[in-house]
Amino acid sequence: MAAAVVVATGFGLGYYAQALSHLGDTASANSRLSYEDREIGGGNSIVVDQEAAYEARGLIPPSARYRVVTGGRLRNATSLTGSFVDGWYRSFLIPRRRSPTASWVICYGCDVGALGGAYTVRWQDDNGISIGEVR
Repeated sequence: MAAAVVVATGFGLGYYAQALSHLGDTASANSRLSYEDREIGGGNSIVVDQEAAYEARGLIPPSARYRVVTGGRLRNATSLTGSFVDGWYRSFLIPRRRSPTASWVICYGCDVGALGGAYTVRWQDDNGISIGEVR
């Protein structure tokens, strides 16, 4: 019986040391992430440009309504972008609220001529993303 306890304790200590080593590796990997990667997190597999997310949060007033409009003119999209970018912005831009008729638009490769008015671009990138207002 005592031998079994000694063997079990030996295995336990070995696995404990291995687990601590793994935790240290995970902590090191997390510490190498940029502030943006930490905040955007899983959204990195959805959003095409982190800067667009920060620009949207900076340009759209917290009390304003906005809409995300997607289209075929987006470059460098992932397979998740078209289906999930609207939902991702919904949580990232809290307390701003979505509305299908909002004047603030986050255009993800959209046809700006179909937005329902004159579109004033406030920010844009080379991937076909723009943020602006419809008047």
